[in-house]
Amino acid sequence: MLGVCLAAMLSLAFSFSDSSLIFHVTFLVLIAAVLFVLLSSFLAETGLVSVEHQMQEMGLSKENVGDKSNKSN
Repeated sequence: MLGVCLAAMLSLAFSFSDSSLIFHVTFLVLIAAVLFVLLSSFLAETGLVSVEHQMQEMGLSKENVGDKSNKSN
């Protein structure tokens, strides 16, 4: 959806033939592309982890809380 919006903005900038507008919209598209590449590479390295899995790793899930109370008795 973001790509469609950026493409529409770029086409409107070219239709107005305003060089400063074309430069600014092109710069915006470049920033969006760089952020997309960085996010994709970050997700490729780390992967998506569910909140439940993160809570289990930190010992905050309900199962771990019950285990800790049983161990303390």
